[in-house]
Amino acid sequence: MTATATFKNQLKQVLSAYLELKDALVNDNAAKSNAAAKKVLSALEHVDMKQLTDKKAHGHWMTISKEISNSANSISKISDIKAQRDHFKHLSAHLSKGVKLFGVDQKIYEQFCPMADNNKGAYWLSTTKEIKNPYFGEAMLTCGEITDEM
Repeated sequence: MTATATFKNQLKQVLSAYLELKDALVNDNAAKSNAAAKKVLSALEHVDMKQLTDKKAHGHWMTISKEISNSANSISKISDIKAQRDHFKHLSAHLSKGVKLFGVDQKIYEQFCPMADNNKGAYWLSTTKEIKNPYFGEAMLTCGEITDEM
């Protein structure tokens, strides 16, 4: 889907806040996860949907942004890191969809841990090839693999 450079840059700001959240989870830091989730929400508020003139693209973003907002809002309000990680799984899936659909003019890796979510597996986004697992943090820091490059 086509998106303006302005929209891509705004989405990149959401991704940047998301990466702070991911790193907080990697470091087993629930308080920083709360703060980073609030940054995700703030960045999301600055995404101008009017930049998406295509009706189909606009509709996709409406759905994706609502899901990202719901997950980030939940993470921002809870202090239990396990619960934060459960919401992060959902947030990651929807942000990944947004990045794949619209792009952010930056190389992004989609990574996967087969043991996350009670062995159902879960994805996350990263700017580096190095695996740093946000679902287990220090307990299983390098568990995972790259599944896609965007």
